[in-house]
Amino acid sequence: MKEKLIFSLFLFFISVALFAQNEEIKTKISYSSITDFGFMTASPRGFSFEATTTHGFSLDKKHHFGIGIGIGLNQNGKYSSSPIVYMPFFANYRVYFNPDKNFSPHFNLALGGFMLRVGGGAYSSASIGFKVGKFTLSQGLSFFALRKEEVWREYNYPYYGYKEKREMRWYFPVGLTFKWGFAF
Repeated sequence: MKEKLIFSLFLFFISVALFAQNEEIKTKISYSSITDFGFMTASPRGFSFEATTTHGFSLDKKHHFGIGIGIGLNQNGKYSSSPIVYMPFFANYRVYFNPDKNFSPHFNLALGGFMLRVGGGAYSSASIGFKVGKFTLSQGLSFFALRKEEVWREYNYPYYGYKEKREMRWYFPVGLTFKWGFAF
């Protein structure tokens, strides 16, 4: 069910984006697509990989402000016995300070959540950076509130057997991000 909802939202926003591209000349609304790849240090055991794509629209005629939605694929470290791989979905707000120039600094804020097979949590990221032509480079902070089911075995449960224990645990990784990508 979750996959169908995410897929239908993705198709809806692509159709809206295609409509906005056709109407761009008349209404001065522009569509933007930003794809970022990078690393974050939100893992207690080193670096984690992150890839996100955001699709949205500008909010003014000079294209200073933009809003959109995004989805990503992240691997966030190793907690307990297995790495956490998840797909965050988020709302995105981006400000370009000199959108008419080839070089433009920007501020980016993403807030949302994610679901795991067992568990889920909140996703947020704030970054600053710059855009040169179509290339983007940014760095910032990421914060997660992650609820994950932990399973472990208690051995010597009567006479050399074991008993599984299950518990939902919260993790709050905070880390630095470094991303590069392309904006269209």
